[in-house]
Amino acid sequence: MPHGTPVWLLWLIPFIELISFLVRPFSLALRLFVAMMAGHVLLEVLSSFVISSANSGVLWGTVVGLPSFLLMIAICALELLVAGIQAYVFALLTSLYLNDAENLH
Repeated sequence: MPHGTPVWLLWLIPFIELISFLVRPFSLALRLFVAMMAGHVLLEVLSSFVISSANSGVLWGTVVGLPSFLLMIAICALELLVAGIQAYVFALLTSLYLNDAENLH
């Protein structure tokens, strides 16, 4: 128990800590899933623009398709950056969670 905890809260703190430790892996998984899914959905939408504009003719292919394709390349580069950041955050939070599990109790 933390020092200075009121007596009336002593029964509630173990339940809060248990829920906190059980939710942490799910929060990590959800964070990674959302980061990957957002980039994939954006690339899918842009690729549908490229395909639809290419099927519409030369004018729409250059007006809509070319900028969409260039944006897809930029989004792919951004996805690589996000993947690196997510890997770093995942490793950092995992090490912090493991440290808390080992040293707080």
